[in-house]
Amino acid sequence: MLGMRTALGAALGVMAAMSFAQANWKAVQRFNNSYLGQHVYSTSLTPGWINKTDQFWYSWRDASGVKFWRVDPKAKKKAPLFDSVRMAALLSEVSKKPYDTTNLPITTVTFDEKNDKLIRFVVEQVRYEYDADKDTLKSLGRVGAGEGTPPPPTGGQGGGRGGFGGGQGGQRGDFRNYSPDRKAYVYAQEHNLFLVEVVDGKEQPPIQLSKDGERDYSFGSRQAQGQQQQQQQEQQQEQQQEQQQQNQQSRETRVRANVTWSKDSKRFYVTRFDSRKVKELFLVNSLTEPRPSLLTYRYAMPGEAEVTQSELFVYDPAKKELTKLPVERYKDQRISDLHWQDTSSDKLRFVRRDRLQRNLEFCEMDLTTKKAEVLLTESVNNAFLEVQNVRYVKPGGDFIWFSERTGWGHYYLYGNDGKLKHPLTSGPWRANNIVDVDADQGQMWVVGTGREPNENPYYRHLYRVGLDAKGLTLLDAGDADNSTTLSTTKKFAVNVRSRTDMAPEAVVRDDRGNVILELEKTDLSRLYEAGWKMPETFRVKAADGINDIYGNMWKPFDFDPKKKYPIIAYVYPGPQTESVTTGFSAVNTTQRLAQLGFIVIQIGNRGGNPARSNAYHSFGYFNLRDYGLADKKAGIEQLAARHPWIDIDLVGIYGHSGGGFMTAAAMLVPPYNTFFKAGVSSAGNHDNNVYNSNWSEQHHGLREVAVTATQTGGGANTGRTPPSDEVIPGYAGFFDDEEEPQFQTGTGATRFDIKVPTNHEVAANLKGRLLLVHGDMDNNVHPAGTIRLVNALIKANKRFELVMLPGQAHGFGTMTPYFNQKMMEWFARYLLGDREPADVDMIVGN
Repeated sequence: MLGMRTALGAALGVMAAMSFAQANWKAVQRFNNSYLGQHVYSTSLTPGWINKTDQFWYSWRDASGVKFWRVDPKAKKKAPLFDSVRMAALLSEVSKKPYDTTNLPITTVTFDEKNDKLIRFVVEQVRYEYDADKDTLKSLGRVGAGEGTPPPPTGGQGGGRGGFGGGQGGQRGDFRNYSPDRKAYVYAQEHNLFLVEVVDGKEQPPIQLSKDGERDYSFGSRQAQGQQQQQQQEQQQEQQQEQQQQNQQSRETRVRANVTWSKDSKRFYVTRFDSRKVKELFLVNSLTEPRPSLLTYRYAMPGEAEVTQSELFVYDPAKKELTKLPVERYKDQRISDLHWQDTSSDKLRFVRRDRLQRNLEFCEMDLTTKKAEVLLTESVNNAFLEVQNVRYVKPGGDFIWFSERTGWGHYYLYGNDGKLKHPLTSGPWRANNIVDVDADQGQMWVVGTGREPNENPYYRHLYRVGLDAKGLTLLDAGDADNSTTLSTTKKFAVNVRSRTDMAPEAVVRDDRGNVILELEKTDLSRLYEAGWKMPETFRVKAADGINDIYGNMWKPFDFDPKKKYPIIAYVYPGPQTESVTTGFSAVNTTQRLAQLGFIVIQIGNRGGNPARSNAYHSFGYFNLRDYGLADKKAGIEQLAARHPWIDIDLVGIYGHSGGGFMTAAAMLVPPYNTFFKAGVSSAGNHDNNVYNSNWSEQHHGLREVAVTATQTGGGANTGRTPPSDEVIPGYAGFFDDEEEPQFQTGTGATRFDIKVPTNHEVAANLKGRLLLVHGDMDNNVHPAGTIRLVNALIKANKRFELVMLPGQAHGFGTMTPYFNQKMMEWFARYLLGDREPADVDMIVGN
């Protein structure tokens, strides 16, 4: 009896808490994306370097219109790229169309290499050339196929290694993958590979290099491209007719092969993937006419014995044949970072990593002897082993290697023979990626996070350090997230900085990091006039009371600190990324949801992001379902303790994909299922045992065990059967370090074991109000995970709602506004006591 009174009292308390206000639909409808978008001007700036100089141009939009600027960092000056009034007049005269002086639609600006006063650009698919000295404009004709796209910024953004002609490019769809000397090319046809030599400008008869190609074991074919297009058509019906017409027009059966030539044109390498034994997965598209259609695709699941196998081939110029290289080391290994060094085609380098994704080797294969030398190895226990492509200081010289061997991601300098020289970066912070390396100057530029005190550890900064590991210099100081682009000579940098609660600012810095020229600040004046308010940032402690967790907060624009507001968390647990943004955005779904009458937050969790320590990143290893929930709950409780206007009795949660998985888990796993009162889970991977093998195995972890005699017969063991000593849920004691081999031997019969805790296992624990949403054509997170959860909820006699979005893949496409409206109505109903309008028609909008 006492329990009934307690439950009744709690229910009445919740109803009383919800009775103070109804959802503010007027604010939601007013502050939609379209309305706010009218008040937002430029929030980003991309420098376009002028030829090989440090000068650059950029465009910027503010309340007075779009302006084009030319900047000379050395002179510390910026000036108009041209007179906008005069340009509008010239364009109108040449094109016979009127143009607005304040909004010139100019794109794809380039400069003549010999005379930078000759400026070329595109306006509405027509090319023009402007002579700044003569003040004349002429039309160069309409844009051809493949033109009209702005080239990527140059200067300090170079690639990482040698190698030529990697596979999928080619001018205007040309199937010929030419050697650098243009004396031969390779193509694929009907899954096989062909070589054509060019002698005195004349093509010789094709040499067939392979004869065993077939579907799912292919070097390339028009059929394979057609299958990819078919999958896209199944998911994007509006493109189907146009794509079919293009297919009918194309009768060419040859396609560009994904081979990479050596610089000396003597050899090329190519990989082929064997998916013939990988089991198939299916989706039924009910929208195709006149009959529903079946989408079939190969899809390996966690722990399955049959996964895609990779093979590596090299073209032997002496024998004029393709040779398979003996690169096997681990069972079900993955090969990456294949590359030639510029100085020779006799040796090929690559990284091979085991299926556990906890061990790797960086190797060099001697193509004359077909023997591989291991240059270095990496290994880690109870964590995912991250790898980045090697970067050479100069061709054939030292190389730079990324490793988390100290628990933090840093770069190390090695001799070309694989012998360690010294760390280049070190300490309790993470070097994320290399921006540039200058062998002549003996310098390296890297983007790092977490080094600067009293800052959000996810704010990016650019650093310069000597290749002797001396002179580490911060080049874009300031408490903000930075996007910094080096100039051509690397003597200057364009720095755009912002935060969730700070509008973007753009400046030019010198090579010591000093600001030498202020460029732009995003104009928010009209946004503020419209009633818009800046979001806030916060920091709380994780459930351990030690680790800092970061987040963002949005309030209603009519916020009243005397009222109490339900709080809703938008979540994505990681592990490859968190849901917490660091840069500025004037328009987003979290902000719009807040206008209903909520406090809406993004909040991180241990295990959610690789940009911190490896220990932080790997917190959820072996427990992919539950690891982030404690930190979410602890963080929200701390916010409620700080702010009396947060109603801790009315907590909501929502997320997509991994966030959908976490949302449902929060509603199902005690004690979180009584803390969160309402949740919206979209496209959730509720059963990661039917998600793709790579992601689940990478982030949850698996073990390799010997197969006993009783397990080898019959083929019934899928590799996902839990061992007898497994404890469910949570894997307590499952992965014993003494039992688990950290290096695969490559010999003997073994299998892989994995069992990721699922949401449907705990469906009977549902307490709050749960909405499940999924696209029925999701070939990323298969709907089976959601359907299994639905099945378990029904069997447990639980109230919930399911919305299946027909024809939609992992993203909800044109049905996103409908989904957003459904989500807002769900929270309005169960956290504010608001009911849907009597009218059956939804009012949806962005």
